[in-house]
Amino acid sequence: MDGDVWQRPRTWRPQLVVVGLGINDFSTAINPGEPWTPESLAEAYRLAYHGFLDTLRARYGERTIIVVSSTDSAAGFPEAAARVVTERSDRVRLWHYPGTGLDYGGCHWHPSLADHTLIAARLRSFVDTLPLRW
Repeated sequence: MDGDVWQRPRTWRPQLVVVGLGINDFSTAINPGEPWTPESLAEAYRLAYHGFLDTLRARYGERTIIVVSSTDSAAGFPEAAARVVTERSDRVRLWHYPGTGLDYGGCHWHPSLADHTLIAARLRSFVDTLPLRW
């Protein structure tokens, strides 16, 4: 991505990339005057997600597994993330985790340190099911 500071070696290809979009980004209702309906916003999100995954696929190659994570959030976004995964056939997996146990105690309802610890443990359990060679 533009602005990266790490000088990635050309031969470096990660086995796994995990993407989590939307955990706090869509936590508020659409306000009057915004150009969206809930449906059109979810569709724009889905299309942009495809574009982002296309960029990751071009950057890291076909062998990298990409995990799309989603959690309970505003209506339509977990479903849109799941739809993105089903529409692709290029080693993209869905990992949905529930919001149970999360306190969202970070700034402006972002996940807290305790939340990140819990999410990381849940993610590790999922990653352990993937065909990776560590």
